[in-house]
Amino acid sequence: MIKPVVCFSGDPYFYSIETAEGAVVEVAAVYAVNHPKLGRGRVRTSVVVKKNHDGSFETLNTIYVPHDLS
Repeated sequence: MIKPVVCFSGDPYFYSIETAEGAVVEVAAVYAVNHPKLGRGRVRTSVVVKKNHDGSFETLNTIYVPHDLS
């Protein structure tokens, strides 16, 4: 599966939630610039599976990368 790449501005906010099954997982909130379904605006991600040193991160469904404003 090829995951869509979404650019975000600002810093992601990572936090934990409890699923219906009782598992605790990490998700994030970001200001998306180009989300394929939600467009531009505040987005809560699916479960975070990997954080990278460059500020990007991967979720179950999407790859999120910082938006270069320069």
